[in-house]
Amino acid sequence: MAFVKENYSESRVNMIYELLKKEAENGTPKDYEIKVDELKVVSRNNDPERLYNFEQFVLPESRNVTIIVHSNLHRSLRYLLLLQEEAPTTEELSGVEKTITAKMQQERTKWEHTQLKKEHDHTKQQLKECEEYVRQLKETISGLEIEKEKSNSQGKLTNTIIGLAGTYLSSNPNALNGIPIIGGMFGGDKKEIAQNKKNEDCLCRSAPAKFTGEISDRDEQRLVMALAPYFSEEYAPKAHKLIMYLFRYNYFIDQAINGIENANTRSSKQEKATTQK
Repeated sequence: MAFVKENYSESRVNMIYELLKKEAENGTPKDYEIKVDELKVVSRNNDPERLYNFEQFVLPESRNVTIIVHSNLHRSLRYLLLLQEEAPTTEELSGVEKTITAKMQQERTKWEHTQLKKEHDHTKQQLKECEEYVRQLKETISGLEIEKEKSNSQGKLTNTIIGLAGTYLSSNPNALNGIPIIGGMFGGDKKEIAQNKKNEDCLCRSAPAKFTGEISDRDEQRLVMALAPYFSEEYAPKAHKLIMYLFRYNYFIDQAINGIENANTRSSKQEKATTQK
C-alpha cells in the first residue's frame, strides 16, 4: 500500500476528487473510503460526489483525515492528512531527526539572542533620545527664564510654557540635575521628591522630542496640571479650551496675538488719557 503523509489542505482533497471524477467519466471508477481519526465516516464506494461527506464529521479535536483510494489490482493509495501537529516519539527523535531537532533548537536560541539584542539596542536608543530631550528642555527653560525677566508683557505665556516643562520635570527628578533655578521651582520638598523617585514610569519615553501634530491623553493631562497655578477655577477650563483651539487651528495664533496686542495698546491709551485728565 502506497502511503502519503502531509498536512491537511483543501487543494489535496480537491485533487483527489478531480482524480476520482475523471476516472469515473472515463468508465474506470475507483473505489475509495474515508476515515476521520479511526472512525470510518464514508464507506467504500466509487461515487466521487460523496467524497466531501467526511467534512461534517471533522471536529476541532480531530487529529487526521485518511482517504484510501483503491485500484483494480488490489492495491491502494493511502492519504494521511494531518489536522494537528503530531508529537514526536522517542524513537522518531533518534538518528537524523534528533540531529535536526538539535539544530532547530540552536537556531531558535540564536533567534532569541538576536531579538534580545534588537530590544537592547532599541532601549539604548530611547534612552539616548530621552537624554537629548532633557538637554533641550534645560536649554529652553533657561532661555524662557531670561525672556521672562526681560518682558513682563509676555510673562503669562512664558509661565505657561515653563509650567508645562515643570510638570514633566517634577515627575522626573533626575532631569533637574544641574538646574538650580528650575529645581527650586519644581523639585518640591524632600518627601515629594522621594515619592517621585519611586515612579518608574519615565514620561520622556512617550514624550515626543519635536512637534508631531498629535496629543496623547498624558500630554493633555500635563497641560491641565500646568495651567492650574496661573488661572482660577473659573478661567482654567477656558484657557485650556483656548490652547486646544490654537493647536487645532494654528492659523488663529497670529490673529489672536495681534488682537491681544491691539487690545492691550487701546487699553494703555485709554489709561494714559484718563491719567492726563
